[in-house]
Amino acid sequence: MTLQNLQAEFAESLFLDEPRCDGVRPQGNLQIYQNNLFSNVTRALRTTYPLIVKLVGDEFFPLAARAYCKQYPSRSHNLDDYGAYFGSFLAEFEPTRSLIYLPEVAEFEWACHEASFAVEHAPLAIEALQKVTPDLYEHLHFILHPMIRVMKCDFPLLRIIELCKGEINEEINLESGGVNLLISRKDNSLSLIQLSDADCQFLTLISENNSLKDALEATLALDSEFRLEEKLPLWVQQGVIVDFYLVSER
Repeated sequence: MTLQNLQAEFAESLFLDEPRCDGVRPQGNLQIYQNNLFSNVTRALRTTYPLIVKLVGDEFFPLAARAYCKQYPSRSHNLDDYGAYFGSFLAEFEPTRSLIYLPEVAEFEWACHEASFAVEHAPLAIEALQKVTPDLYEHLHFILHPMIRVMKCDFPLLRIIELCKGEINEEINLESGGVNLLISRKDNSLSLIQLSDADCQFLTLISENNSLKDALEATLALDSEFRLEEKLPLWVQQGVIVDFYLVSER
């Protein structure tokens, strides 16, 4: 057996219920590696998903983390990159499938995690934007700051966060309505800003590489009172929008 094949067999065996690799003696040593693997992964997921830990409990979370690791093994040497599909996993994981709000909470926590590690970006060059002539406005595409995440929530996420932090002690009505959030980082701390439906839609469309023209038309169809001439300078000043580019139609 070549070294490469042995390494592949060893790695695959760690995700089996009963790890076994012909190149390892004694076989029981594999259990040590497997335990270390799941311990490190669980620790990383705990750090990224503290709200999920609170919601499912300290005893259950390692079981979910272990099952997640088997289904979604890490593809990176950096554990900060690990856990992107935890929300999707919880939606299908039999013990948590009935907890329909969990995937959204996980999605929120991953967005916060990404915002925490996002790189900095220089402010938008106003002088360059001012040189864009009106006939090119419809070809404009804006870019959000790498640390910005826009999220439309179906559940009362802010109330769930308060519950997890012990700030409230009452039953939450999951049908009471969702919230739109702008997640950002300022001075190494995360900031949550509530958005209107129109603001959320516009920024979401911009983040999905839609043109200014298409994003504005869709947003005005949702809310005819939306005023881009007021919102755009504010978002530039706040560092939400940090760059732009032009795409000409062919």
